Amino acid sequence: MRPIYKYALILAVITLLFFLAAEREMQNYEKHVFYLEGDTLECVVNIEGGMYLKRGHTVGFHFDLLKKFSKQERCYTNVRPGSGDTTIWRALMADSIDVIVIDSKKEVIPEEYQGEVISSISLNNNEDVWVVKKSNYRLMQSLNYWMGHFVQTKDYGHLINNYYKKYRTITTSYGRQASLLSPYDHIIKKYADKIDWDWRLLAALIYQESKFSIDAKSSRGAHGLMQIKSSTAKQFKVDNVYDPEQNIMAGSMLLKRLQKMYSKDGIDSMNRVKFVLASYNAGEGRIEDCRTFAQYKGVDHNNWNEVKTVIPLMRKNEIVELLKFGSFKGVETIRFVEQVLDRYEEYKGLVKK
Repeated sequence: MRPIYKYALILAVITLLFFLAAEREMQNYEKHVFYLEGDTLECVVNIEGGMYLKRGHTVGFHFDLLKKFSKQERCYTNVRPGSGDTTIWRALMADSIDVIVIDSKKEVIPEEYQGEVISSISLNNNEDVWVVKKSNYRLMQSLNYWMGHFVQTKDYGHLINNYYKKYRTITTSYGRQASLLSPYDHIIKKYADKIDWDWRLLAALIYQESKFSIDAKSSRGAHGLMQIKSSTAKQFKVDNVYDPEQNIMAGSMLLKRLQKMYSKDGIDSMNRVKFVLASYNAGEGRIEDCRTFAQYKGVDHNNWNEVKTVIPLMRKNEIVELLKFGSFKGVETIRFVEQVLDRYEEYKGLVKK
């Protein structure tokens, strides 16, 4: 036998043995005892996330990763962003949190807890890790075992590509086409269809609210991609405002209700969108005050461009009695509507419908 064929045969045998061993290992993994079955893991992602960070949509990545782990283990996960303070470590010691996700290069585990916790293998190139209480070593074994297999799959590569690679070169300028706007385009398209919106308009609204960051919070008690408040979450039976699908569903249903309200008033489609956006930002009561005041000033209360010209006059104390919600500056709301619509125009030039 010629040497080249001999080496090729040896290589083929080694490759076959490798795949047989990997398959046998995977079969053993799939047969392992699901001791977490039916349980709920409380998980905190204590890493900063957001579109402006070069590191990508970190919190969203870990949200999906933990959800995939829970699906494999037949358990549930409640994933939320961290506050960045030491209270989460006390909560971990008290067993009210099961997993903390940290950046091992930046996060310093408080000295008093360093001997009480154990960390997973690195989860990505950023060296993020999962941390659990040392006494919960069995959970860590399951996490490491699952992750060791998962990083070899196409599904893991898709997650990395979806949350870290695709958006670094996206700009909102004309002349440069993109295929995606965010890791959540598929969810945005789903709910845009339900409210009969161009998905790029809904994406523009979400960008304005959160920059596509699921851990976004406001001082007014709004959370997540569409900045959902607790009252809205309760209305639409949302149990985790940081869950991308639940958050977008609730925000979209609120938009649908606002659209229905303004449709009854006979407002044309373009002005209806503007009033819906204004109401989403300031509240429907505030915008109804604006329309009432517009009528008082003798301008068309069904035309947003005319209504916004009189909004600055609503700061005066002498007209407060006309308004159910008191004086209103309105600068933020006017700017909000303009910025969402401007970004929508940019998105129309950037991605296909």
